Amino acid sequence: MAPTKSRSQRKAAFLQAANEMYERLEAWYDAHPAATFEELEQEVRQQRRELMGGALATLIVGRDSGYQPSAPPCRECGQPMTFEAYRPWTVKGLEGDSVLERAYYGCPACAGAAFSPSGSETGFAGGSLEWRGRPRGDAPGLAGQVF
Repeated sequence: MAPTKSRSQRKAAFLQAANEMYERLEAWYDAHPAATFEELEQEVRQQRRELMGGALATLIVGRDSGYQPSAPPCRECGQPMTFEAYRPWTVKGLEGDSVLERAYYGCPACAGAAFSPSGSETGFAGGSLEWRGRPRGDAPGLAGQVF
């Protein structure tokens, strides 16, 4: 489940991840004492990408996972949709890859639509993860990337 977090919880999660990254770098350097500056820099760069991807995910999902207390209506049949799960969605960015967990809704009445609200922070799909058509009888879920 992808609950929202307070600012202090998000900050604590980031600081913990940064501390863990530093400890991994110390361990790597201990294991490679003859590493050149370039080799150390390459290891730091990879670790930094992971840290930044995680930081972006913490900032975004920690504030809004897309969950709506009131069920959104299906655009095809108008019936209330049901929350199905939080689904991972990978966004590849310059600073790092982020796995965002977004609320996912399906229509039990017609099985004709899938919906994941919000997503404006990514700039994809016209500013939202929006509606995705789903053929009747298809199992709920996103097949591949949604953008």
